Amino acid sequence: MILLALSLALAIGLISILGSDYIRASRNFEALTLYRKVLTAANRLSAERGPMNSVLGEEPAPDTAARRKLAEFRALSDRSLAEILPDVDSGAPHLVGREGLEAVQLRLAEARRAADRLSVLPLAERSGADIQGVIAGMFDVVETMRPVVTGAMAELIEHDSTLAGHALAGQMLGDLREYAGRMGSFLAPSIAAHEPLSMAAHDELALTRGRLLQIWQSLERQLAQHADAPELVAAVHEANRLYFGEGLGLIARLAAEGRSNRYSVTTEAMTLQYVPSMAPLERLRESFLDDMLMHAQASRTASAWWLQAVIAFTVLIVLINLTLLLAARRRIFRPLLQARDHIVALAEERGLDRPARSDRHGSEIHELFAALETLRLKLRERLRLTERLKVQAETDALTGLLNRRTFDRLGQSDPDFDYLPAETGLILMDIDRFKPINDTYGHVAGDAVLRAVAALVTEMVRKNDLVMRYGGEEFAIVLPNTSIRTLARIAETLRAAIAEQAITLADGTDLRVTASFGVATGRRGGADWEALIEAADQALYAAKAEGRNRVSIAGEQMLAGSVATAPVRVA
Repeated sequence: MILLALSLALAIGLISILGSDYIRASRNFEALTLYRKVLTAANRLSAERGPMNSVLGEEPAPDTAARRKLAEFRALSDRSLAEILPDVDSGAPHLVGREGLEAVQLRLAEARRAADRLSVLPLAERSGADIQGVIAGMFDVVETMRPVVTGAMAELIEHDSTLAGHALAGQMLGDLREYAGRMGSFLAPSIAAHEPLSMAAHDELALTRGRLLQIWQSLERQLAQHADAPELVAAVHEANRLYFGEGLGLIARLAAEGRSNRYSVTTEAMTLQYVPSMAPLERLRESFLDDMLMHAQASRTASAWWLQAVIAFTVLIVLINLTLLLAARRRIFRPLLQARDHIVALAEERGLDRPARSDRHGSEIHELFAALETLRLKLRERLRLTERLKVQAETDALTGLLNRRTFDRLGQSDPDFDYLPAETGLILMDIDRFKPINDTYGHVAGDAVLRAVAALVTEMVRKNDLVMRYGGEEFAIVLPNTSIRTLARIAETLRAAIAEQAITLADGTDLRVTASFGVATGRRGGADWEALIEAADQALYAAKAEGRNRVSIAGEQMLAGSVATAPVRVA
């Protein structure tokens, strides 16, 4: 009976672990299904603007193709929002609340009423500003939907942190479709009202295009990891060809026509040409989510299979214990104790690199340890994925430096940085006149400059110093227990090295850049950390105000300059 009790205890341990895996896989699948519904609803709300733009650009009529299309898209939006409510009201706790969805529905109803009121007016009485106001109302609907999307993504990550990268990619795919739709919406008011394109609209087009390209660059790197999904690969190629080729080309042509107010299309014609070019973006999102759901379903099926297998194996062990008690003492009892040690070690994340083996070779025991070995390999792989995701979350993809999120954690008493002293120095540096580099040589050249400067700074600072990308072309260097004079000397050395180094671009062009520096000392944590950042930032501002390519110290003066030194104003 003691032997039987121990066998049952071991089986319960295995069933508990595998049962937890099955429950987690099931919750992951449910959370992912909800996340997909939320992303689909957000996409429907964004897509509704297309036919609405067409209606606002035509004379009022009771039944037109554009109005029928708008009614169809509105029905799809309402249906998508309605499909989310049963999951939210299911009784299970959700980070996606009914209040957020009701706020979206209320804002959507207001935006639709505004569009309907304007669409019944003669086309000549609709100004570009009126149409822009209606479109802005639909923009607000999408923004109201964003907290719902964020809640669904947070719920997915809460169940399984290894899905953080996939969840973020799904949100980025949704943003890609939204920004692509906004490109057409920025042009629609001017085309409908036959007015020249305003400078504000030109600026919005340029800014949104930059966001699109930035998101797409990040997504291409992530989607490249899914080479085993042919639908995804095909969708990526189609998006590059159809949208980033033809779609953006159409937007650029219409923006150029907007300068002379000689549009070659109506809003409906623009919609009919532009919207199909965005279809690959929607297919890409759907293929990506399908791939995630397929893997989640496979994981749940595998967990259920393992759980059933262990239950069946437990029954077999009990029968063997009851019929072959004496043989079990030698061939089963000892291996089971050994297996128990493996389970405890795996539960405590110990022994993940030590294979689960037994010196007994009975067939049942062999199967048991094979199951333990599979569990060990899965746990080890999951730990590696978690560590990889942590590195990705803390690292800037372009430069390889620590990112802004890690910089902010320094001042939040994060236990990962307890080894650093409270007293610290801070250098904020900003590459001078970086925007003209992008405008003149292109964003690829700008990225090359950022990587080159990041590599130079990393090479020159001390081993314990932390170099981070603070944002855009700005970098932060945290130097623990460093005096203000030492900070200034280090900053001056970096300034001179950057100014002297020639950066060779891909086309062979040698480019030289300079940087401005602000240095300060203070303490990490709370208000002291914020004050330290503010002091360094003010010093950086002073360096730029005095002509750039300088080092400015918070709270005093120093000499700095690229060729002839000049006094720097007290920051």
